[in-house]
Amino acid sequence: MPRHVLTIKDLGEEACWLLVQQAIGIPDAKARSDFMTERVAMLIFTRRSLAERLCVTAAVRQMGGFTVYEGKLGTWHTEIRDYQRQMMTVFDYYLDCMYIYGLPVGSWDMKNANVAFPVINAGSPDAHPAHALADIACMLRASRYLKGVTAGWLGCDNGTLHSLIEATVWFPFALRVALPPHLDPTPLKEKAQRLQTPVTFVETPEEAVRGVDYIFAGCRGSVSEDDSGLWHLDGALMRKANPDARVLLSAAPVEAIPVDKDILSSKASFLVRQAEHRLRVHKRILHWVFMENEREI
Repeated sequence: MPRHVLTIKDLGEEACWLLVQQAIGIPDAKARSDFMTERVAMLIFTRRSLAERLCVTAAVRQMGGFTVYEGKLGTWHTEIRDYQRQMMTVFDYYLDCMYIYGLPVGSWDMKNANVAFPVINAGSPDAHPAHALADIACMLRASRYLKGVTAGWLGCDNGTLHSLIEATVWFPFALRVALPPHLDPTPLKEKAQRLQTPVTFVETPEEAVRGVDYIFAGCRGSVSEDDSGLWHLDGALMRKANPDARVLLSAAPVEAIPVDKDILSSKASFLVRQAEHRLRVHKRILHWVFMENEREI
């Protein structure tokens, strides 16, 4: 059976820790290898994302592989929806793995799906395992063991938040979440309640960042212009966090809640480190999904 990377929960504790530790251990994130030589990765994106396409393509190409990109235009959505089992069998002749972006994965049953190659979630509304693991790797580089560490999330939810909540099962950090008032937090609260991990929900950005070690600038999403002033990471809000707090963006800068440019340019910003560790994690994911298949052969 091929290995898939769809959610943090499906990966499990051992794989999550292994991927993070191996990603941190890569001497040079941009090192080139021949591991993916003659392998083809197909990128299925339901919407555009320069950041995700660039990161995945860089990982595959720097390892000697090839990518085929299929964007949101075209009829492939209908073909895969109506003829999934048949199309996946056909795809198996042409490609070695598939990256998906923008497709909800919560209801996928890979055990019964007719997929003979690894499927890797490059980001979906309900899960973003690569981003979550890369961001945890960033935190581990700065905080070592994460015990006693608290992260605050402010802004709309996205797949990264879903995966961070799931990751609190395996990694010992606390997460404090503030969502804009027009969003219903019930599904996320129910997930956190099921997991019984240190995830709490607060009402305001000030509560979310007070005394935290890391601040996640959540998705801008549907934050209205009237509310944009409140959901804005500026110097005043930063000062409510710990003096050495670091900022991580959960989306591209234009899609995340506004963060002052002075903050993004300061030592508090992990923006460049996030890019580095996402490349590291995607490379380790490729090793993980293919090494298991090669052992079975």
